[in-house]
Amino acid sequence: MTADGGGEAGLDERQRIVRSAWRELPRGDRNLLEAIGADQWQVCERPLGMVADEMLRSADCGSLPSSEIARANTAVALWVVDLRVVLINEGHDAFGGLDGASVVYNLSRVAWHEWGHALSLDRAEHGDIAAGESYLGMLPEGFAKLVRRAGYRPNEYTHEIVAEVYSMLIGRRRVGQTGRPPWLPEEIYELVRRVVGWNQ
Repeated sequence: MTADGGGEAGLDERQRIVRSAWRELPRGDRNLLEAIGADQWQVCERPLGMVADEMLRSADCGSLPSSEIARANTAVALWVVDLRVVLINEGHDAFGGLDGASVVYNLSRVAWHEWGHALSLDRAEHGDIAAGESYLGMLPEGFAKLVRRAGYRPNEYTHEIVAEVYSMLIGRRRVGQTGRPPWLPEEIYELVRRVVGWNQ
């Protein structure tokens, strides 16, 4: 498979990759996601702000502000809380030029990230969210720069950190590595364990 395989067959293959990524989650994590209704996803070929806005209007949930549509249009993936669905833009530049194995890995990582995001939005406490800037300061500089450069708001830092660390932990689990990575501060590891129920 290559990243440029578009059309229905390409979408079907990417749906299969995301389904496989779902099955790789620990059973307890899937149970938590199912409990909050975060077990649905859709792989799309268009900018996600437009897709999310159309879906919300179709469900009589109103339209997104134009600024939110524009912001979401740049995203690789979104957790749409009101619809309880993860949207993934398989046509995003992030997947451009990748070989088959790289598409599988990166698409899986994106899905894991969004499921971590869904759990964080549902389960993180007010104090966790308020401590986002502090958590960001604990991270290795390269990781912290990625979050800052992505333009997240301070009240989104904790959710983004939890989601990204969670996707990394699932990726490590895929290759048989468990426990806290040596570069990850204990306090953030415990945050992720508490928010997403991670016990690997």
